[in-house]
Amino acid sequence: MITCLSAPLLAADGIGLDPSNNPYTARHLGMGGASLGFADDASGVFINASGLAKAEFPQMLGASRKLVLDEVQYSLFCWAMPSEWGTFGIGYTGLNVGDSIPTRRDEATNRIIVDPSREATAYDNSTIALAYAKQLNPELSVGGALKLFNQSISGGLSSRASGTGIDLGATYTALPWLTAAANLQNVLEGTLAWGGGASDKIGGYYKLGGRATVMGTAEALLKHQQTLIAGLDIDIPHSKLGSTNYHLGLDYFPLPRIALRVGLNMEQSNTGLTFGVGLVNGGFRFDYAFAPKPGLPNDTPHYFSLAYIGERVLKYDRSLKRKESGIVWLSPQDRSVTNRTDINIKVRVQEKRILDEKKRYVVTAISETSEVYETAEYADLAVVYLNGIKIDQVGTIETSSPLAKGRNVFEAVGYSKPEKVPDSSSADVFVATSEVKVLRFNPFSDTPMSHWAIEPIALSVTLGLIKGYPDDTFRPEQGITRAELVTLLIRTLPVKLAESVPYSGFSDVGTSHWAAKYIAYGNYLGLVTGYPDGTFKPNRVLNRAEGVTILARYAKLALRKDFPKPFPDLTANFWANEYIDAAQRSGMLVYLVGRNFEPTTHFSRAEATEVLYRTPQIQRGVNEFWETGVISAGQVEVKTPASTTPAAAEQPLGSDLPASR
Repeated sequence: MITCLSAPLLAADGIGLDPSNNPYTARHLGMGGASLGFADDASGVFINASGLAKAEFPQMLGASRKLVLDEVQYSLFCWAMPSEWGTFGIGYTGLNVGDSIPTRRDEATNRIIVDPSREATAYDNSTIALAYAKQLNPELSVGGALKLFNQSISGGLSSRASGTGIDLGATYTALPWLTAAANLQNVLEGTLAWGGGASDKIGGYYKLGGRATVMGTAEALLKHQQTLIAGLDIDIPHSKLGSTNYHLGLDYFPLPRIALRVGLNMEQSNTGLTFGVGLVNGGFRFDYAFAPKPGLPNDTPHYFSLAYIGERVLKYDRSLKRKESGIVWLSPQDRSVTNRTDINIKVRVQEKRILDEKKRYVVTAISETSEVYETAEYADLAVVYLNGIKIDQVGTIETSSPLAKGRNVFEAVGYSKPEKVPDSSSADVFVATSEVKVLRFNPFSDTPMSHWAIEPIALSVTLGLIKGYPDDTFRPEQGITRAELVTLLIRTLPVKLAESVPYSGFSDVGTSHWAAKYIAYGNYLGLVTGYPDGTFKPNRVLNRAEGVTILARYAKLALRKDFPKPFPDLTANFWANEYIDAAQRSGMLVYLVGRNFEPTTHFSRAEATEVLYRTPQIQRGVNEFWETGVISAGQVEVKTPASTTPAAAEQPLGSDLPASR
């Protein structure tokens, strides 16, 4: 046997055997030797280094078996480590024949017999590869391997040789389901220099191939729960190694962790049918292949290999942290306004379980990382009460209820255990409560429930801040007068004016004027002033700039000096810009978003109600009403002072508005 292997090496310059030409890995042999597009494990060190670029975990692979009458020991080990700079790999493969008995042909019988005139001979042939791969972009990866060859013969024909070679590979994803690959094996042929003066070129192949994901759950030509991948390789020799070889194979996954393989290995003018199976578990893959090799006499066609390919397993650990009310009101909406006399109620009554969920990413034999975050799950409560009345429903409750005029409160209470109701003092009984408030309001004839300002109008009327007219109209588009605005502002204050009001001090506001006491008290507080001729002009309609300015001052908003124009139609030096800017920043002008300001437009009653409703002072009163039902304004009885001289104020409302008023 050794004679057949070694004689050509010592005879003359020739082609040396590279044991890494066709690594005997069971995964690839089961697919007829198709391997270029499947070099995504550690075997890529020898098969196609560029395939290592997408390795997410450290990779290891090993195989060992007897070849050729069980006289030749074949060994393969590969290792690869991904990093931020690319993937580095190292591999070893070798053929070893120990103490082979020399033979010769008996001339008399033409039979092979032991040749006692020659010593037993041993042969070692090994290759060490240092590989590197880099992903250049999502479609293209490249790689290469520097190979160190060592061959030796000991015994009667002792000699040793070494040499180097380089493999260059590339992998290109042409389509999400189609990948092309190439490996130029020993593209720079090294030379083995033997001790006797002979030398050999290290032969190799130009290998072209690829893979196509025919069907699968993602990145496949056809969507399917099972996965089928086809591979094709062509080996073109660039030295005197023989003819061109073809390899065709299929990798089929009926289940995610089980692979069935079949292939055609067309080497040395022979067509061999191959089969294989692969099992993956915990980051390890075991592969078996039945692959007859016609060039190896009396060879056993069973191949095995074991690989660590890595696997990130996501595991969850949950622990209960606390329970909360999980009641969700689907109808009605909290703090809603309606004119209906009854209302439909739809509420989902559940408990909300707050969990600490620990998410663990476990890579078998490599690492474990974790993160903890809060999550929630919901469960229906066993017994439900609505405003103290038991409801014979659980989960999502649907019923109806009459509405009283004014503020209505609906409370849902759920218990986790029916046997504990109504006693909920036990520690093992969870009680969830939630409520919504609804305002029943009879709108004015000219402000239907669809009116854009119906909410501020309804709440302002309910709180006693504004009133309609005797004919059941509100006249929302009518410009608001000076008298109406000062009345509106005084009504927001926590005072209740005495019935006895002397006089306002203005010549055009007599004691019989409907707003006399409000104007007088506003004058006393310095909120408003009159004109130089002693008049107040109570019926004069304010424009939008004047109205917003007065309300911004009333709200005591902070002004700023440097700011962009609050609205595109205002000039840079407009007198009211800083007040309009402050009102806009505070959210008082949401109804004008996306529109021009139009400062000279009449400031309507609906606008005044809306802007005042958005001030912090009024919002505090609105919140108190919704939460408690208490109307805070009008709680203090005061008398309007007899003096007509306004009290001193740093900035009376309306005192420095343009003279064109």
